[in-house]
Amino acid sequence: MGPLRYIFTELWRTLSRHRTLCVVSVLSMSSILLILLLFMMVLTGVDTYTDQLESREEISVFLNEGLSRSDVDVLAGRLRLMTGVDSVRFVSKDEAWEQFRADVADEALLQAVGGNPLPASFVVRPKPEYRTAEGVRSIARQAETLPHVEDVRYAGEWVLRAEQVTSTLHQIGAVLGLIILVGVLFVVGATTRLAIQARLDSLHVIRTLGGGFLFTAAPYLAEGFVLATISSIITILLARGIHDALAEGLFHLPMPTNDILLGFAAVGGLLGLLGSWIAVATLPRKWLL
Repeated sequence: MGPLRYIFTELWRTLSRHRTLCVVSVLSMSSILLILLLFMMVLTGVDTYTDQLESREEISVFLNEGLSRSDVDVLAGRLRLMTGVDSVRFVSKDEAWEQFRADVADEALLQAVGGNPLPASFVVRPKPEYRTAEGVRSIARQAETLPHVEDVRYAGEWVLRAEQVTSTLHQIGAVLGLIILVGVLFVVGATTRLAIQARLDSLHVIRTLGGGFLFTAAPYLAEGFVLATISSIITILLARGIHDALAEGLFHLPMPTNDILLGFAAVGGLLGLLGSWIAVATLPRKWLL
């Protein structure tokens, strides 16, 4: 019997003889990996939301009343020359009032306001690399020093908070990933050790006949890889089901791309392989004598 055929035969024998143990191992690893994958989906959603905030980040520069057209043109030129500015758009008093009326759509409130109290303004859009809380703040500080500027408004604080939340979630994800790593290695290692204990007599015979790594350790490494890969696939299917169930609700979890899911399954299989190797490498020497 060739080495590869022997490995597959022993793998099938272990999976069929120890079905309960294998099922428990797969379910345990699937539940652990599902926590990690769901957290990755939440983190992806938060990253997307933060990116959307940053992409829509604009600075409103409100002007003093009574400026001449030449003053407005000079100010527009100085705004365009500021560091980090991508584009500048002038909004007249009439445009601002029309936009306000369209947003409010309450005639009684508009009549209560009376005339147009809104000032003319410039809408400043930062360059992509400046669409962060600190970048927007630096542009706003430059704009505040210009003449004929009455006020500067921006939503930088919201972006800063979103970035802080995202940074915290990334740190939690790193810790959670480490815990998941240890958990998968523990489950696979325990399963491998139990499988070896159940076949100690045959292992002794194989070693006596001169069987090397392929005949003693390789079947258990393959077992760890297969069980962890199956667990990863089940995890992806469960995550897909949760994603579809929440698709019509208010709380939506974005599903990772196929490349990320493929990498997730591959990493899961490698973790199983590593866990089995650690279990075999740390076996008491008397077990294999």
